[in-house]
Amino acid sequence: MAESPLATIRGGIQSQIVRGSIGSLTIKLTSAGLVLALTILLARTLGPAGYGLYAYVYALVWLMVVPAELGLPMLVVRETARARAHHRWDLMRGVWRWAAVMAIGLAVGVTLVAGSAAWTLAARFSAEQLATFAWGVLLAPLMVLGNLAGAALRGLRHVLQGQLPDLVIRYSLALALCAVGALVAGDAFTPDVAMALHAAAAAVALLAGLHMLARARPEELSGAQPAYRRREWLTSTIPLALVAGTYLIHQQTDIVILGLLVDDADVGIYRVAVQTSGFVAFGLHAVNMIAAPQFARLHALGDRERLQAVVTTTARVILALTALVVACLVLFGRPVIGFAFGSDYAAAYLAIVILAIGQVCNAAFGSVVFLLNMSGCERVTLRVLACAVVLNIGLNLLLIPLFGLEGAALATATTLALWNFLLWRAVRRHLGIDSTALGIRVPAPASP
Repeated sequence: MAESPLATIRGGIQSQIVRGSIGSLTIKLTSAGLVLALTILLARTLGPAGYGLYAYVYALVWLMVVPAELGLPMLVVRETARARAHHRWDLMRGVWRWAAVMAIGLAVGVTLVAGSAAWTLAARFSAEQLATFAWGVLLAPLMVLGNLAGAALRGLRHVLQGQLPDLVIRYSLALALCAVGALVAGDAFTPDVAMALHAAAAAVALLAGLHMLARARPEELSGAQPAYRRREWLTSTIPLALVAGTYLIHQQTDIVILGLLVDDADVGIYRVAVQTSGFVAFGLHAVNMIAAPQFARLHALGDRERLQAVVTTTARVILALTALVVACLVLFGRPVIGFAFGSDYAAAYLAIVILAIGQVCNAAFGSVVFLLNMSGCERVTLRVLACAVVLNIGLNLLLIPLFGLEGAALATATTLALWNFLLWRAVRRHLGIDSTALGIRVPAPASP
């Protein structure tokens, strides 16, 4: 019997997801390897205390990125994919220009506020701490603008190119520069020098991303006059910004609170646990980069059946990759830590296992955040993540004094599992989609 056109189209999309995921997975693996190599280099050359200072400032950098981005990268991916699906080149050009102006203004504002705060509190910190923070303040806007260029590329379905500058170019340059810096400077290689070199790498990565975007932009954009939906975009960016902000706050809360309650050496050990367990989530992030534009396009076209097929394929790939990595971490994590980082970081193993279990829960529920955000349900995501962040802060304050590093890991893993369960329910209710690898048929949501 001949295959139906719908089945053929569905199979084509699923094949595209799988093929794209292999490329994205390769990039994420490369990036994860570079991040791990950079972590090992800095952990060994700076020592637990020096690396703890670097890690703490780097966590603050990510918190500065939140207000500077204002959810703009997610908006750019979604609106670019929609404009491309409907051939609205005027809207595509408009959202790019509007987002760029907003990002530059916000980045400058955040930089000035952070710099003023550091100047006001200068007497409370050492010269090395202030210098490290100053370079971190410079790094934040470079990351924001780089993320925006990558988002535009991903919205155009140049997903692999959209990941290269931030995930590969920035980290490979940071690794190379820090390796040379450590070799040349010796004992003079300090956390502030490492942060300065990372900022230089981010600047080069930004230029590379802008060059890729200039080459990938559709020819139709050249003759299109920009059209703007400023009120609609701003209305969307606020919840998207809060979603991105709460997500990043969740990622960095444990390190920030640890930095307030324990010494720099323990922060450095825990950062090693976070970086190592981060390998568990690389499959989730890699596949989501490919799938997110498809989610936005199929939802915009109202094709729920094909969207479910893409979601199920995505969830199965994510779960398989996650299970494989978790098994390796549990079995070989302890000797790998000793070999790669040294005996000073052996205490990170149990925290790694706890964080890895949380990532299994993350993978089991599928691409819930991307599904809701790409379909315009970002306010639902926001409500859940906001509650999760409050819970995460409370659990960290409660468990860190009791259990130290393991308490921070347990707080993070518990919160991760809870918010994924709640978002899974929201996806079923609002989209009529089962986000898990089971792909269970869900009744269509009632029309608003």
